[in-house]
Amino acid sequence: MRDSDTTTSDVLTALKNRDFAAATSRLDARMKAALSPESLALGWDTQLTELGPLSSWSIVQREERDGHDVRVALLKFERGELNAVLAIVPETQEVAGLRLAPVRAAPSTAVSVAPYVEASAFRSEEVSVGKAPWELKGTLTLPSGKGPFPGIILVHGSGPHDRDETAGPNKPFKDLAEGLSSRGIAVLRYDKRTKVYARQSAAGISMDDEVVVDAVAAVEALKARADIDPERIFVVGHSLGALLAPEIAVRAAPVSGAVLLAPPGRAPWDIILAQLRYLEQPPELIADIEKDVELLKAGKLGDKKLLGAPAAYWRDWASRDGVAMARKLARPPLILRGERDYQVTEEDLAVWKKGLPQAEVVTIPGSNHLFIQGTGKPGPAEYQTPGHVDARVVDRLSAFISGP
Repeated sequence: MRDSDTTTSDVLTALKNRDFAAATSRLDARMKAALSPESLALGWDTQLTELGPLSSWSIVQREERDGHDVRVALLKFERGELNAVLAIVPETQEVAGLRLAPVRAAPSTAVSVAPYVEASAFRSEEVSVGKAPWELKGTLTLPSGKGPFPGIILVHGSGPHDRDETAGPNKPFKDLAEGLSSRGIAVLRYDKRTKVYARQSAAGISMDDEVVVDAVAAVEALKARADIDPERIFVVGHSLGALLAPEIAVRAAPVSGAVLLAPPGRAPWDIILAQLRYLEQPPELIADIEKDVELLKAGKLGDKKLLGAPAAYWRDWASRDGVAMARKLARPPLILRGERDYQVTEEDLAVWKKGLPQAEVVTIPGSNHLFIQGTGKPGPAEYQTPGHVDARVVDRLSAFISGP
């Protein structure tokens, strides 16, 4: 007789074999409506890119909760670990819940607040960005005093991020917000649409839907406040958000300027393939994706998806010309990259330097894609090591925003 341990093993085996149709066939009706094979493939491939192939797993926790058998399995990848949490209907053995979660680390002695943050120098306020049906919750950190203050919005990278752009134990947007507000700058950060409305976004969205529209709404939210100086508002983007930051600034005009943190400069499929090769992913996986990329570039991908996203999404991403948009700004952007960033490389930076020779371009020694210090060969596993955004990033942003 099938039991919940067997069901868990069957789902994980299907994931290991990349048989996403088989994995989703185990879901109940509600989960099937929310999680297609393509969406599951995108989420799974994101983990493979960061952690490498799945090597083994073991069930480490069993319990009954709300009428479900809950199984927690420890997944061991080539470069890290995750927990898979499944909620299973005992009578039917259908999976009513499936999620991947970080493995809880032992309590850390690391300081939870960045050393450059002065808690007494600012206060935090819960705010909303946008309107129904896409309203997003966020946090505005305001310096002490009456203002009006210069203000910035923080724009996330790709993926379903929260307002802190949390990665393992690290919260780079929280570091930036509280560090800059300690220096007299108001900062608005908010939960990303693809995190809050994951189910509604699963069918496919554009760059506008995923990033730009909500970021423009965040700028407008700052402009509407009496304690924010409307003539000193900036857009600060990270990774994909950095690529789109100039466009957001143009579409939300008037905006005083933009800061680009680790902006990609190459086509998205070139970046993905470069990362897969750098991370020494299985040759057969790389070959399959290379074939799909060639079909995509030739306009022949059809209904097939690349890493879970349709061709229209990738073409939309590739069509966004951040350099051209940055040339429309009255002030050249500030561009920063971490020296150890393997995701956005010097090759990307060269595109921005060539297109924007007047822009200030700064490399932060020793820091990774999150602008957190590290050592050794860069890799995704280090994102699970607690740290804080390098103080030099906060200093550079503060000087740029406070300058002419």
